[in-house]
Amino acid sequence: DSMTGVTELNTDEFLENATALGDNIYKLEGIVDDRLDKWRSADGRLFSVKISDGSDSTYVPVWVPPDYQGANIQRGQRYVFKVRVQENGVLEVLELLKV
Repeated sequence: DSMTGVTELNTDEFLENATALGDNIYKLEGIVDDRLDKWRSADGRLFSVKISDGSDSTYVPVWVPPDYQGANIQRGQRYVFKVRVQENGVLEVLELLKV
């Protein structure tokens, strides 16, 4: 399992100062809420992912690069994402698994 040993993303820390986490790799599990962009697929796709932590829910944006060859992402589906925090604070999907 390529997700083994990957640190869970602390969403509070991410939302407070995402750029401080730049270039680090994390995993997160959540439900794809919606597509946030109207870009051409050649530019990648940006999704809102709902992360539930007990009674709280947080939404984070994840960017799927145009050259990503993994699973097809569908709204309402739960996934485990392996992401890299880019220098600008965007979560870039490196890998994903449907749960």
